[in-house]
Amino acid sequence: MRLLQIIKELSVLIFKTKPWDKERFATKSNAILIRKVLERLGSVFIKFGQMLALRPDFISPVFCDELYSLLDNVPPFDSTLATTILKKELGNNYSKILEFESIPVASASFAQVHKAKLKNGDILAVKIQRPDVYSLVQKDLAIMRFLAKSFDVLFQPTNLLARIVDEFESWTQDELDYAIEAKNIEKFNTVAALVGDGIRGPKVYTELSTSKILTMEYMEGYGLAQIIGFVRQKNTKKLKEIGFNGKQIINKLIRNILETSHVHGFFHADPHPANIIFTPNGELVFIDFGIVGSLSKKERVLVLRYFRELLSGKADQSLDSLLTLCGQPVLVNIEEIRNKYRVLIDKFMDTIEAKTYLEQQIKSGPILAETLNLLQKNGVKMPVGIVRYFKSFETVEGLIFALYPELQIKDMVKEFRRVSIVNIVDALPTSLGEKNINNIVLGVIDSLEKNLVLNDK
Repeated sequence: MRLLQIIKELSVLIFKTKPWDKERFATKSNAILIRKVLERLGSVFIKFGQMLALRPDFISPVFCDELYSLLDNVPPFDSTLATTILKKELGNNYSKILEFESIPVASASFAQVHKAKLKNGDILAVKIQRPDVYSLVQKDLAIMRFLAKSFDVLFQPTNLLARIVDEFESWTQDELDYAIEAKNIEKFNTVAALVGDGIRGPKVYTELSTSKILTMEYMEGYGLAQIIGFVRQKNTKKLKEIGFNGKQIINKLIRNILETSHVHGFFHADPHPANIIFTPNGELVFIDFGIVGSLSKKERVLVLRYFRELLSGKADQSLDSLLTLCGQPVLVNIEEIRNKYRVLIDKFMDTIEAKTYLEQQIKSGPILAETLNLLQKNGVKMPVGIVRYFKSFETVEGLIFALYPELQIKDMVKEFRRVSIVNIVDALPTSLGEKNINNIVLGVIDSLEKNLVLNDK
């Protein structure tokens, strides 16, 4: 029955969207149709859509934008069953829990969250995996693999969809293991403590956590999604009451994502407003660590190098850095790609004169989307960590537009400089002259980066 339901929904979707017509397939109306079908199919297909939203190198950005808004709200399962699962998983440690609220505070496809209290007074958020969800997921994944291979035979001879499903299966298996998520939170908290910017994850209670139970401190406060609502309603009284300052929050988020990714190589890859809580003491707490990202030393060097060359208008060099990030694929039509890329970079440089980051991004957004399309159409595949980095930054950009659209481009560039080796310029004697200093230091950096990239296999 499940297979028939899926085939029926997807058959109608294929008929309506006509994926064989590549010139007309990537439209907003088709993206909406796909999102609605995935929501109807539920659970695994919703998660699949959410993963696709993080892969603009696989699918068109118009699909990514729509799939990012996929809704994962399902009715909770019985609270008596939740208690039974909790007791079975925790064993004797269950006795440490004094109170357990039967009505969940949140419910989604794979789990639901209950509020609880320890005997020592600590307030907890207990994430409990849905019963039988693992076996149900395996069945849907098997169907998904079969359909992906069939689709590729008909429409995608490069086996693109099958590769995406393979990646999704690996990601889903990790997301169903809450011991992995617990380790992600603890690793992020170690990094966040080094950054020291008032951003962190919740405390994890490891003795009350298993592969199917994740117990964390319960975070009081307002989700950034709620706060964006206050901003749009121009509810300045409420914003003042909770002590919210958009400029400070955005500066914290930008610094956090740049420093955690470029300095420490590990970052929260889904800083969606629903995943961030603004606490009464002014902290920002990330929740839901199902998606994290990591960058190797080589990738960190190349990303910064790419941005510096991009902002300098060096089209060929920035493309080379981008292709090196993607494993230097052999492209038979490289000169054609270079020519198209140069045109895009010329357009991009015309946007740099904008005063605010919002104004610049409105102008440059379509250009960057064209760049991704250019790479995608020519079979260039980005590493998962790089894609997650760019997507997390794109998500933060959404927060910038909503909470502090006045952000200046020079402030953003300053943060990139701070995490780059280029910051050494600020420490050199000004008597040498700014131009000479920059030329000397950039020459040294160029040599260092080439060596790092060559030696870091």
